[in-house]
Amino acid sequence: MNFFSLAINNIKKKFGSYLIYLISTIFAVTIFSIFCSIYFNPQFSGYRFGAGKITVLFRAAAIAIVIFSSVFVLYSNKFFVKTRKKEIAIYSLVGMKKSQIGRMMFYENIIMGLIATVCGTILGIVFSRFFSMILLNLMADGTAVTFSVQWQAVITTVVAFLILFMISSLNAYGIIYRYKLIELLSANKESEKLPKYSVIGGILAIVLIILGYTIAMVMNVNEGGFHLMIPALIILVCIVIGTLLLFKNFIPMAMLALKKNRAFYYKTENIISVSQIVYRIKANSKMLSFIAITCAITITMMSATFSMYRALSNLVPYYSPFSYMVKNVDDQQFNGMLEVIQQTGEVKVTATNQFEIIKTQLQNDGYSTETENNPGMTVDGYIMSQSTYQSIIKDTKVETGTFNNSKTDFNMDLKDGEGYFIDGNTKKDYCENLTGRAMNLQFSNETDAYNIVGVSLHKYIGFLDLYLRPTMVLSDADYNKYREQAGADDVLNFTGIMFDNPAGSENTVAALNKIVPENTHSSSTLGIANLSYIGVYKSIFSLYGAYVFIGLFIGILFLLASGSIMYYKQIIEAQEEVSRYDILKKIGMSRDEIKKSITRQLAIVFGLSLTVGLLHSAFALLTYNRTMDLAGKEMPTMINAGIIVGIYMIIYCFFYFLSVNSYMRIAWGRKK
Repeated sequence: MNFFSLAINNIKKKFGSYLIYLISTIFAVTIFSIFCSIYFNPQFSGYRFGAGKITVLFRAAAIAIVIFSSVFVLYSNKFFVKTRKKEIAIYSLVGMKKSQIGRMMFYENIIMGLIATVCGTILGIVFSRFFSMILLNLMADGTAVTFSVQWQAVITTVVAFLILFMISSLNAYGIIYRYKLIELLSANKESEKLPKYSVIGGILAIVLIILGYTIAMVMNVNEGGFHLMIPALIILVCIVIGTLLLFKNFIPMAMLALKKNRAFYYKTENIISVSQIVYRIKANSKMLSFIAITCAITITMMSATFSMYRALSNLVPYYSPFSYMVKNVDDQQFNGMLEVIQQTGEVKVTATNQFEIIKTQLQNDGYSTETENNPGMTVDGYIMSQSTYQSIIKDTKVETGTFNNSKTDFNMDLKDGEGYFIDGNTKKDYCENLTGRAMNLQFSNETDAYNIVGVSLHKYIGFLDLYLRPTMVLSDADYNKYREQAGADDVLNFTGIMFDNPAGSENTVAALNKIVPENTHSSSTLGIANLSYIGVYKSIFSLYGAYVFIGLFIGILFLLASGSIMYYKQIIEAQEEVSRYDILKKIGMSRDEIKKSITRQLAIVFGLSLTVGLLHSAFALLTYNRTMDLAGKEMPTMINAGIIVGIYMIIYCFFYFLSVNSYMRIAWGRKK
């Protein structure tokens, strides 16, 4: 029998021990294959090519998935090979040469890699259409997905993972040369010394973590991205180093303190589980730190994207308060628009509003814009009548609230000389202190001062590049005074229409765009041709839907990696503890007592990483929630995070119970 046949025979006989490694690698290949199928699908070519945010997102995600899949497969193989040290030693004892053992292990890994690659690629092809439909649904794209095999995706997946499995197989081949026979046979018999720890290191761990949390909670999240880089980097360093020191020093210190508590320690199950943990925590400090940080990243990333996605509908009125809005249309064109809406029959008109605003200039010693940030500067702005603003509030059904881009608290009757200030900025910092102060209004070489009786960030005509300027709402009498002096170039006319179902107005809006002259369309930062609810809705969801989808993919990879690594590590330790559990069985411990001890021991190992990861996630999400001004403070980020945490814990617990059963099977043997 040659070594290739021997490798096949080994896999057949011990397929159960290979199964978890095979399943995890197949899963990694499947996820990679699905993403590649979507990436190379011609239906998504518009998202892959170009300079948009989605293009960058897809490319970054592709790189991240390639790197993480590589690390995961190589790391999993490393643990899997370590579980076979004793087997390698036995082969040496029966006379096999190192080169022969290495060749056999090389063939075994190649065979396992081929099986994983073939199965994962096929599963990726089968499920690619399903996940493509999910992606298009998240992106609010009603395009039908046709099933097709993307050969570029197949080739990319096969080549990438064959290279990975070749590298891992070479690593398996070389392991026999890195260990001596005596080391392989006696590795689990080496006595363990009481772990040492640093009290200073333990205290420093708590200080660093608290410092990271504090900076995260007090830093100004409204500053630009560049200004946030330094505090973000400090937070990252504090949390990572603090987590490592926590598992290396503080937790071993706490566990040894538990041993001094006689009432707790001198119980049969606690003696075993605590003693085992004391020796293992520090040895596994790097792994546990990695799992905790990976857990925090996964939960934060998935919770943030999921929470944002659920809040997207609240963003649409900010960008487009009217279902459809155009500028500079005459009565004939307006009547034609109403006829088209009726003929299309898709939606019904619930309100129409033809209003005007007047160009002006505004100045206040304490006011500036986000772009200039020069207090006291004179800025371009608009004048609006009180009756016009009230009609807009009524027609668009604006919610009541202060300092929100899609809400207003205007409910007053302005007197002559009074004005309600609507800021064109997106942050409250520039206007929150203006109430009770005077705003100078310059028009036709004359300057009038108006007392500001209220302020708002409400974007009453949406988020339009050309119209993100402050507006003074004046009494009708004051407004008419300026209207009589205004020329044709000073007045801007808008027409807004409200539908009963704006999210279902795609065909109606397409028909309107055909009859409305191009120069009447409003342009926005979203890059859409006109300002319509459905246009904004599709633009927003096309971007953030992709964020959610890719966040889901990367989150699954992270979860798979952390669970698998924890599982493999426990299996290795179980094999090293077999002799100790044999002694416990001989002195009279029952199977239930040993299982209870193992269950507690693994609960501490799995629970510590999860608890630390959840704590990191909580502070990260609280900081994230403070950045969500556009989505509103009402967005229940932590509630949405709870849903993600629940799903995460279910999958995480699966790996825990799987580890307990496998650990028990190795330590005690199969239950008869």
